[in-house]
Amino acid sequence: MRAPVLSLISCAGLLLPGPAALAHGNHAAQTVTPAREQRAAPPDAPSITSRVSVESLGSLDLSREFTALQGRVLRSRRITIAPGGSVAWHQHQQRPGVAYLISGSLIEIRDDGSGPRLIQRSAGDAVFESTGVLHGWRNDSGRPATAVVIDLVPQTQP
Repeated sequence: MRAPVLSLISCAGLLLPGPAALAHGNHAAQTVTPAREQRAAPPDAPSITSRVSVESLGSLDLSREFTALQGRVLRSRRITIAPGGSVAWHQHQQRPGVAYLISGSLIEIRDDGSGPRLIQRSAGDAVFESTGVLHGWRNDSGRPATAVVIDLVPQTQP
């Protein structure tokens, strides 16, 4: 089942920025998570973001698609966490999304209401992120881990 999903994402122009992604705008991503979402980290969760690269793959102004989504953008990014890297503990606030891990492995420290737990994530995993979810990522492996992250954000968000 992983191959068809990867093919679908590739065909949609999300893995390799091409005409499909560029036609909808290509906004430079400056941060992995907005500063207003960052929280004090519990034990085992990363408190800082380090050794992470972010590449914008494109975006789509959703106000043209649905009037109820005025001011919202569907954004796609490729995020790579180098060995020893991390994404700081943060809480999603009206920024739903999905991260699809295309290579490598990561440890996700996640609290969706029942307390923090460590989850091993591997290539082919899809991780859904919704309002209220607290989590962070750590790459304890010897290889880079890359994910395509697609989320809904305010138009002004980097």
